[in-house]
Amino acid sequence: MLKRISIMFLCFAPFLAQAQKTYSTKSASVKFFSHTVAEDVEAINKQVLCSLNDKTGQISFAVLIKGFKFENSLMQQHFNDKDYMYSDKFPKSTFAGNITNITSVNFTKNGSYPVTADGSLTMHGVTQKVKQTGTITIVNGKVSLKSVFKIKPKTFGITVPDGISDEIEVTVTTTF
Repeated sequence: MLKRISIMFLCFAPFLAQAQKTYSTKSASVKFFSHTVAEDVEAINKQVLCSLNDKTGQISFAVLIKGFKFENSLMQQHFNDKDYMYSDKFPKSTFAGNITNITSVNFTKNGSYPVTADGSLTMHGVTQKVKQTGTITIVNGKVSLKSVFKIKPKTFGITVPDGISDEIEVTVTTTF
Protein backbone atom coordinates (compact mmCIF):
# COMPACT_ATOMS: atom_id res chain seq x y z
CA MET A 1 0.00 0.00 0.00
CA LEU A 2 2.78 2.44 0.92
CA LYS A 3 4.49 1.61 -2.37
CA ARG A 4 1.33 2.53 -4.33
CA ILE A 5 0.98 5.84 -2.51
CA SER A 6 4.64 6.62 -3.21
CA ILE A 7 4.23 5.81 -6.91
CA MET A 8 1.08 7.96 -7.13
CA PHE A 9 2.89 10.86 -5.43
CA LEU A 10 5.80 10.57 -7.85
CA CYS A 11 3.38 10.61 -10.79
CA PHE A 12 1.62 13.77 -9.59
CA ALA A 13 4.65 15.60 -8.15
CA PRO A 14 5.53 17.36 -11.44
CA PHE A 15 2.00 18.82 -11.62
CA LEU A 16 2.15 19.96 -8.01
CA ALA A 17 5.52 21.63 -8.58
CA GLN A 18 4.07 23.60 -11.51
CA ALA A 19 1.10 24.74 -9.46
CA GLN A 20 2.95 27.82 -8.26
CA LYS A 21 5.93 29.85 -9.32
CA THR A 22 8.10 32.33 -7.52
CA TYR A 23 9.41 35.08 -9.76
CA SER A 24 12.55 36.88 -8.66
CA THR A 25 15.09 39.42 -9.81
CA LYS A 26 18.15 41.25 -8.54
CA SER A 27 17.65 44.20 -10.88
CA ALA A 28 14.35 45.79 -9.92
CA SER A 29 14.53 49.57 -9.61
CA VAL A 30 13.35 52.07 -7.05
CA LYS A 31 13.36 55.74 -7.97
CA PHE A 32 12.40 58.63 -5.77
CA PHE A 33 11.64 62.23 -6.63
CA SER A 34 11.08 65.33 -4.55
CA HIS A 35 10.47 68.83 -5.80
CA THR A 36 12.26 71.55 -3.86
CA VAL A 37 12.42 75.31 -4.16
CA ALA A 38 16.12 75.25 -5.05
CA GLU A 39 16.24 72.10 -7.21
CA ASP A 40 14.56 68.77 -7.69
CA VAL A 41 15.98 65.80 -5.82
CA GLU A 42 15.98 62.52 -7.73
CA ALA A 43 17.82 59.23 -7.31
CA ILE A 44 17.54 55.68 -8.61
CA ASN A 45 18.67 52.29 -7.38
CA LYS A 46 18.73 49.53 -10.03
CA GLN A 47 20.04 46.76 -7.79
CA VAL A 48 16.90 45.92 -5.87
CA LEU A 49 16.00 42.37 -4.90
CA CYS A 50 12.39 41.37 -5.47
CA SER A 51 10.39 38.16 -5.33
CA LEU A 52 6.75 37.40 -6.08
CA ASN A 53 4.80 34.16 -5.61
CA ASP A 54 2.11 33.91 -8.29
CA LYS A 55 -0.28 31.83 -6.15
CA THR A 56 0.04 33.23 -2.63
CA GLY A 57 0.74 36.82 -3.71
CA GLN A 58 3.65 37.00 -1.29
CA ILE A 59 5.95 39.82 -2.42
CA SER A 60 9.16 41.24 -1.01
CA PHE A 61 11.73 43.90 -1.84
CA ALA A 62 15.17 44.66 -0.37
CA VAL A 63 16.94 47.93 -1.20
CA LEU A 64 20.46 48.92 -0.15
CA ILE A 65 20.32 52.62 0.69
CA LYS A 66 23.86 53.30 -0.57
CA GLY A 67 22.76 51.89 -3.94
CA PHE A 68 20.81 55.08 -4.77
CA LYS A 69 22.61 57.12 -7.40
CA PHE A 70 22.24 60.89 -7.76
CA GLU A 71 23.42 63.16 -10.56
CA ASN A 72 24.95 65.41 -7.92
CA SER A 73 27.55 63.62 -5.77
CA LEU A 74 27.10 66.12 -2.93
CA MET A 75 23.38 65.23 -2.77
CA GLN A 76 24.32 61.55 -2.60
CA GLN A 77 26.72 62.25 0.26
CA HIS A 78 24.09 64.24 2.20
CA PHE A 79 21.46 61.56 1.53
CA ASN A 80 23.64 58.85 3.12
CA ASP A 81 24.81 61.09 5.98
CA LYS A 82 23.68 60.58 9.58
CA ASP A 83 21.53 63.72 9.36
CA TYR A 84 19.25 62.11 6.76
CA MET A 85 19.19 58.38 5.85
CA TYR A 86 22.17 57.41 8.04
CA SER A 87 22.92 54.50 5.73
CA ASP A 88 25.83 53.25 7.85
CA LYS A 89 23.41 52.55 10.70
CA PHE A 90 20.35 51.70 8.54
CA PRO A 91 21.86 50.10 5.41
CA LYS A 92 18.68 48.80 3.80
CA SER A 93 14.98 49.28 3.36
CA THR A 94 12.60 46.35 2.95
CA PHE A 95 9.02 45.64 2.05
CA ALA A 96 7.29 42.35 2.83
CA GLY A 97 3.65 41.70 2.19
CA ASN A 98 1.01 40.16 -0.01
CA ILE A 99 -0.80 41.16 -3.15
CA THR A 100 -4.34 40.84 -1.86
CA ASN A 101 -5.98 40.28 -5.24
CA ILE A 102 -3.37 37.97 -6.84
CA THR A 103 -6.13 35.64 -8.09
CA SER A 104 -7.24 38.38 -10.52
CA VAL A 105 -3.89 38.11 -12.35
CA ASN A 106 -3.77 35.55 -15.17
CA PHE A 107 -0.05 34.80 -15.48
CA THR A 108 -0.67 32.86 -18.72
CA LYS A 109 -2.51 35.65 -20.57
CA ASN A 110 -1.16 38.95 -21.90
CA GLY A 111 -2.64 41.93 -20.10
CA SER A 112 -2.34 44.60 -17.44
CA TYR A 113 -3.78 43.74 -14.05
CA PRO A 114 -4.33 46.31 -11.28
CA VAL A 115 -3.14 44.95 -7.93
CA THR A 116 -3.03 46.04 -4.30
CA ALA A 117 -0.27 45.09 -1.88
CA ASP A 118 -0.60 45.13 1.91
CA GLY A 119 2.52 44.80 3.98
CA SER A 120 5.24 46.28 6.11
CA LEU A 121 7.73 48.85 4.87
CA THR A 122 10.88 49.21 6.96
CA MET A 123 13.08 52.23 6.47
CA HIS A 124 15.52 54.02 8.77
CA GLY A 125 14.86 51.34 11.41
CA VAL A 126 11.11 52.07 11.52
CA THR A 127 8.43 49.67 10.25
CA GLN A 128 5.07 50.97 9.06
CA LYS A 129 2.07 49.14 7.66
CA VAL A 130 1.37 50.26 4.09
CA LYS A 131 -1.15 49.55 1.38
CA GLN A 132 -0.13 50.43 -2.19
CA THR A 133 -1.57 49.91 -5.62
CA GLY A 134 0.29 48.92 -8.76
CA THR A 135 0.03 47.08 -12.04
CA ILE A 136 1.29 43.64 -13.03
CA THR A 137 1.76 43.36 -16.79
CA ILE A 138 2.13 40.08 -18.66
CA VAL A 139 3.58 40.15 -22.19
CA ASN A 140 4.41 36.84 -23.86
CA GLY A 141 5.15 35.18 -20.53
CA LYS A 142 7.27 38.06 -19.19
CA VAL A 143 6.01 39.46 -15.91
CA SER A 144 6.59 43.06 -14.88
CA LEU A 145 5.39 45.17 -12.00
CA LYS A 146 5.07 48.93 -11.51
CA SER A 147 3.86 51.03 -8.61
CA VAL A 148 4.00 54.77 -8.00
CA PHE A 149 3.19 56.03 -4.52
CA LYS A 150 4.07 58.72 -2.00
CA ILE A 151 5.66 58.39 1.41
CA LYS A 152 6.31 60.86 4.18
CA PRO A 153 9.89 60.48 5.48
CA LYS A 154 8.88 61.86 8.90
CA THR A 155 6.71 58.77 9.52
CA PHE A 156 9.94 56.74 9.38
CA GLY A 157 11.85 59.03 11.74
CA ILE A 158 13.74 60.74 8.93
CA THR A 159 14.45 64.43 9.46
CA VAL A 160 13.45 66.40 6.38
CA PRO A 161 15.82 69.31 5.68
CA ASP A 162 14.36 72.76 5.03
CA GLY A 163 13.28 73.21 1.45
CA ILE A 164 12.70 69.49 0.87
CA SER A 165 9.12 68.35 0.32
CA ASP A 166 7.61 66.41 3.21
CA GLU A 167 6.26 63.91 0.65
CA ILE A 168 8.48 61.85 -1.64
CA GLU A 169 7.22 60.18 -4.82
CA VAL A 170 8.51 56.62 -5.14
CA THR A 171 8.39 54.59 -8.36
CA VAL A 172 9.05 50.85 -8.20
CA THR A 173 9.53 48.89 -11.45
CA THR A 174 10.66 45.38 -12.09
CA THR A 175 10.72 42.77 -14.81
CA PHE A 176 11.14 39.20 -13.61
